[in-house]
Amino acid sequence: MASPKALREWIMLFAIFTLRSVEARAVDLAYKSGTLFTYKYNVDLLLETLSSPETLPGSGFRIEAIVGLHVVWENSSNQHEQLVQLQIQEVQLLNVSERMDSQSIFKNIPAESLLGPTAMTGLKGPVIFHWNNGKIDVSGNCRVTYETANNQVTKIKDLRSCERPESGFGSSNQVLGVQWQPTCKGLYSLENGVIKTAVSEEGHVISLNLQSTIGAKISSRQQLHYLSSEHRPEEYYGKSLQETLHNLGIDTPLALTGTPEKVPCKVCTSASDYLKSLNKKTALQDLYKISTTRTFLAFVQLLREAKKIDILNLLKKAGNTEISFLIDSATAAQTESSLSALSEYLDFTKEAQIPQLRTFLYASAFTSHPSKELLRILLAKLQNKVPSREIQETIVLVIGAVIGKMCQRNLCKLQEVETGKKAILEGLNAATEEADIKMYLLALKNALLPETIPLLLKYTKWKTSSVAAIAVTVLQRFPNIYITQEVKKQMNMIFHQSVNQYGVPVRLAAFDVILNNHPSAMEMKNILLSVGEIESELSKFIVAKLQNILRSDHHPASKLIRKALKDPMIHNYHRLSRTGSSSSSSGYLAVTKDMVTSYNMDLLFGDSGILQQSYSDFFVSTGKNKLHASQVSIVAQGLDSFFKESSKEVEGDDGEAMAGMSVILFDVQLPPVVFFQGYSDLMEKLWSITEEPTSIIKGSILLIDHLQAIRLQSGIQASTEFQGGLGIDISGTIALSLWSQQSTTNIRNRGSLVFNSVTKVDTPFLRVGVNCSSEAGASLDFVSTVKFLESPILICLQLLKKPFPYRETVMIYQSLRKEDQFLIKRARTLRVQGMELPLHRANSEMCKKMLSEEV
Repeated sequence: MASPKALREWIMLFAIFTLRSVEARAVDLAYKSGTLFTYKYNVDLLLETLSSPETLPGSGFRIEAIVGLHVVWENSSNQHEQLVQLQIQEVQLLNVSERMDSQSIFKNIPAESLLGPTAMTGLKGPVIFHWNNGKIDVSGNCRVTYETANNQVTKIKDLRSCERPESGFGSSNQVLGVQWQPTCKGLYSLENGVIKTAVSEEGHVISLNLQSTIGAKISSRQQLHYLSSEHRPEEYYGKSLQETLHNLGIDTPLALTGTPEKVPCKVCTSASDYLKSLNKKTALQDLYKISTTRTFLAFVQLLREAKKIDILNLLKKAGNTEISFLIDSATAAQTESSLSALSEYLDFTKEAQIPQLRTFLYASAFTSHPSKELLRILLAKLQNKVPSREIQETIVLVIGAVIGKMCQRNLCKLQEVETGKKAILEGLNAATEEADIKMYLLALKNALLPETIPLLLKYTKWKTSSVAAIAVTVLQRFPNIYITQEVKKQMNMIFHQSVNQYGVPVRLAAFDVILNNHPSAMEMKNILLSVGEIESELSKFIVAKLQNILRSDHHPASKLIRKALKDPMIHNYHRLSRTGSSSSSSGYLAVTKDMVTSYNMDLLFGDSGILQQSYSDFFVSTGKNKLHASQVSIVAQGLDSFFKESSKEVEGDDGEAMAGMSVILFDVQLPPVVFFQGYSDLMEKLWSITEEPTSIIKGSILLIDHLQAIRLQSGIQASTEFQGGLGIDISGTIALSLWSQQSTTNIRNRGSLVFNSVTKVDTPFLRVGVNCSSEAGASLDFVSTVKFLESPILICLQLLKKPFPYRETVMIYQSLRKEDQFLIKRARTLRVQGMELPLHRANSEMCKKMLSEEV
């Protein structure tokens, strides 16, 4: 039970709701000294689940109190500035709604018996607040609308506009964020400057953007009724406000918008004890399992309460089976203690720690709300000597990702962010090696700084296609408000090769920028006229891409394409009937009332039938917000000669045989991977291929992390916390048969997603709350089978979604003490069926042919 002092602080906020924000001068509201005013005050508080509010009871309480009010000091030159004393005379705790005796924790028991004599004494202690022109606002500085008529005041407060010190955090990307929908309205009746009746109602609906059933609704209703007034002798405490406060023994006034005391845990478990209780072989190895992700979320919460020395000891003592899990968890915790412990434990000069360093850097890149402390650590590590080229490159890209996320949260002007920007730009300007130029450009791809667009345009004209391609892909990611006419002009010059010759990846990236940023009618016409004039496979791909867009009315270019196709010079068999294997397809993985998960798959072949470029993109959209969940891009060049005795080189390509992969995961560009560079490297890799899976990325990610304090108009504080954990394991296998000249590649994506939400009110004597969770484990395989024996080369693509379980749980609780608790828990489980997702007709026909031959 909290101290009487804490109770007095809470009741001060609780009892003054009607008196704080009515414009006193507008309605002539003024309490006179020498009079004791007595009111009856009721407050109802109810927390409800969003998943099934009609079938599940809410959690809450009603407090009925008799409150005495009198003025202890008044400014002689301003009667609307006063010190007002409030004191609870009687109080009763009740159920907010009808409930059976077996479900009631109050059971008509007197408040003193429920709370105890010490707490009751503290609750009835006097509270004094400073009332200046009718303004005492626990919500902060807010935009309020008043309507006055016949001694009545209607007040509507825009709670979204309230300015107050931040006491929480949220996601940089709103797809992974939380929607807060508040309402607040009050009606006051006055007589001779004294409130006679007052009613205030407010509601807060807090839900996950990805799944609106995860969250809660908070409803609060307050009523104040005038009972009586009686004369009492005036008491003199001082002439000035400061003198009066001193004489009353108040040396440190409390700010109403301050953060309340944290309620201590009742059953406390340390992070160390929790880790010891786990079976490391089963709980931490399979990161894609639901149970592991659930463990990860629980452990992150415990680490947020841990001291630096305790976290550091855990890291130092961790074995190989748990160190990656510990680093993921400590990075996700994002506390000064956890980051400081990681900084001390990780040694960026030791090659033996490269796997741990990689884990830390990836976890830093994926954190939903990176802090300036994290950025400061990354910058410090970059300034020191980093012998590993891989780790150095990863640090630079992660710094870019952290800067980008901080700028999304309007933190771009922080000194640490400015220092990070400077480090990237100075590094780019000083770079002489092509590898370094690419590294810093990829960092800018993550940072996405509009002021760097002129610099990026410079690099789109670079002498090598690989550098120019990266610069154009950075421009691809900017919102269309930043794609100026100058940018579009340069993209058109690249695509049509007006001045210089460019490789296919650069031209396709430029084509994408034009297409997705409100192209003009002339730009659209010129693109269509180029079909048939450029390479056969590139023409085939462009036609496929435009046909794919025409299937959707939502794309900004669809109307222009239809308009351009009315021209017989464009819409004719010769131009649009292109032969080849290149393709573009899109579709939906999942569609719910809250979000859409879609995919795009683009394949571009060379004229000799060899795959030159492939893109697999997955997007998640909620309303107007979009998240690039993943992209796997594979680029190959210079391979035609391995399969054709004579082949025409693609103009603008850099020549040397190579293949590589680029990955974007949750809007973060990861360091690219080179499969091979040159003929000898290719042959070495071919002979060393095994069918064992190769890990691409593996870890636990805190995708959603939202904490919000909601100060209700009664002064009661509610809090809501959302967490979303992702356990991910992406691996790849390659099976190659030189005898049958066939290869099969399988990119397996296994993962589990767990959402938790906790909405609660913790007072010094009562706890109520609604907890919701949902969890699912899924697997998605992208299988590509290639037969080199025939000409043209045959290729079959399969996107296989396996069946997976889904579980949703709701818990509603209400308790005074540990032994006096009301609890309801409901759960439902279903199984989502698997399927093979359809791509495009040509691929389906090819797969049918190839798979039937195998049978």
